Amino acid sequence: MAHALLSPSAAHRWMNCTAAPRLEEHIPDSGSAFAEEGTLAHAYCAKHLKEFLHQPTKDEEAEIAELFDKYHTGEMDEYTETYKTIVLEKFNAARARTRDAQLLVEVRLDFTEWMPEAFGTADAVIIADGMMEVIDFKYGKGVKVSAVGNPQMQIYALGAFSRFSFEYNIQRVRMTIVQPRIDNLSEYELSVADLLAWARYQLRPKAEEAFGDKGRQEPGEWCRFCKVKATCRALADTTFEAVEQHPDPKTIAPDEMAGRVLPLLDVIKTWVKGVEDYTLEQALGGQKYAGFKLVAGRSVRKITDPEAVMGALSGQFAEDAYMRPRELKTITDLEKVIGKKRFNELCGEWIDKPQGKPTLVPESDKRPELSGDDFANVSLSE
Repeated sequence: MAHALLSPSAAHRWMNCTAAPRLEEHIPDSGSAFAEEGTLAHAYCAKHLKEFLHQPTKDEEAEIAELFDKYHTGEMDEYTETYKTIVLEKFNAARARTRDAQLLVEVRLDFTEWMPEAFGTADAVIIADGMMEVIDFKYGKGVKVSAVGNPQMQIYALGAFSRFSFEYNIQRVRMTIVQPRIDNLSEYELSVADLLAWARYQLRPKAEEAFGDKGRQEPGEWCRFCKVKATCRALADTTFEAVEQHPDPKTIAPDEMAGRVLPLLDVIKTWVKGVEDYTLEQALGGQKYAGFKLVAGRSVRKITDPEAVMGALSGQFAEDAYMRPRELKTITDLEKVIGKKRFNELCGEWIDKPQGKPTLVPESDKRPELSGDDFANVSLSE
């Protein structure tokens, strides 16, 4: 499948670092189990909605058949049903306002009015007079995604408005992210006038700069998923500059740590991890680094035939000498098999969640600040 140079899903990165698209242009996607799992979940989401609309689901069924054995869980069924319920509730509300409201699934959209040679696919779009809705499903649980000011969602909204504004009197757009694995339902609403102003004064200039060959490198938290983070000179320079030119050449004072180092800590971690992964991959491919060598890491022994081992030991020792007592799976594994909601209904009263390890975060973080008594007995090594 063809990919646009200016991908809506990467807009947060290339609108901040306009050099990124051209730097990444010829680096292939490596793929991952997480991406395949997300593909399967999205196929279920589309299938649920298309079945409701009595539309063919041949493509979705093919993807499901290909990935089912590797990634399907009871948890996935529960979360994709949650997505379906949310979308259909919104669709019913739209039909109450506009009799001929439409629900469109896996909508191909064109963004070339604002972004050169750009296109993409929205998970679901609901078109009605007054309000248009753009809904995006996220199956990941590592990073909480907000719809507020989200450029990917606003780009989808622009494409949908351009395609359907001649059929409906659209005055406002509501963008919704459904991320059920972490109970995240995020919504953001804009007037069409504000959306078009953003497109004209922010999106289009950044897109034209990013599409050209004079984009500017600007390191930041958006570097996390960049394909060239390990070799980016600007990111490396930013990392080193964070701890250079201190008044005291031997130590860093707390106020200087707060002003120079802590704000860049995630950026520094991104660079360090990127360099670690990149150099190992290159070394495995034959690249030599002066002063370094490849060695075998720590290896864990494993039994290849448990039945044979049990048979060999059964006549020599008592069973409790070589067999473990029966034990429950982890909470995460149980939720995957049973479904998070169902597991909580059956076993929630016996689940305890202790206080997490203290973490230093920016003041903008929404979590309440701890007092000294809150973590007096918590070990940082936990």
